Amino acid sequence: MSPRQLFSLKLIIILIGFSLINWFLEIKKWQYLAGQLQSISILKATKQSLVSFSISLLTPNRLGEYGAKMIFFKKNQYTKAVGLVFLGNFSQLLTSLIFGIGALYYWYQIGLFKHISGLYKWPYQNTKWLGIILVLLILVIILFMVRPVKWSEKHLKTGLVSLIYALLRYLVFSTQFVWLFFYFEVSEKWPVLYTGVFLVYLIASFLPILAFMDWAVKGQVATIIFSILHFKATLVFKIVALMWLSNFLLPFLIGLVLLWQQKYTLKSPVL
Repeated sequence: MSPRQLFSLKLIIILIGFSLINWFLEIKKWQYLAGQLQSISILKATKQSLVSFSISLLTPNRLGEYGAKMIFFKKNQYTKAVGLVFLGNFSQLLTSLIFGIGALYYWYQIGLFKHISGLYKWPYQNTKWLGIILVLLILVIILFMVRPVKWSEKHLKTGLVSLIYALLRYLVFSTQFVWLFFYFEVSEKWPVLYTGVFLVYLIASFLPILAFMDWAVKGQVATIIFSILHFKATLVFKIVALMWLSNFLLPFLIGLVLLWQQKYTLKSPVL
């Protein structure tokens, strides 16, 4: 593919389109969650989401988002607000786990893990047990995270709505990832591409990543996963970099502009 095709108007428009839908769903999710404590418009939810994203970008796995979003609440709301931020992030993690486990099973069924066992001298018959151990470990982590919460009917409804938004968002950026493979004229069937992307996000979910290095870490993970399908590392890194530019760098810059314009500080709540 020529440099002209790489930076084509079609590519830019579709990338931005996917990213707008992705962030719209994230903003709507936050509007719903924050609305449990205070009335919040879509404009205010947009500002809060982008500003907190920019502030948290330099922390591993965006853990700084918890502190960043506290500036939008009164002190007596901090505990509940932290729980809402956790619920939003957990629903996104849970979505990655569900689809990732499904992808593990699919790749095992079609025999793609034979290639991994050949590369790393791991007996193929042991891959099944490795998958079972991984699934059990994930279930233990989920139970550990949700056990302290006393789930009322309201909590369940809030969690379900958050999970639906997370699911829709996950499908959007996964489809964006797969579309880029097709744009660069990859002929692999779409179920294999989708499940490969799911595996990348599953593995990346457990890695401590600074968001500015997200493209490098996910690029390495994606290179390992898609090398099984004989994809070139340069192609995989190119796609991951485009995903990062459209879904991370662009909203980060917008969030910085909003932060500067509104003169937000970490010392007083922004309501």
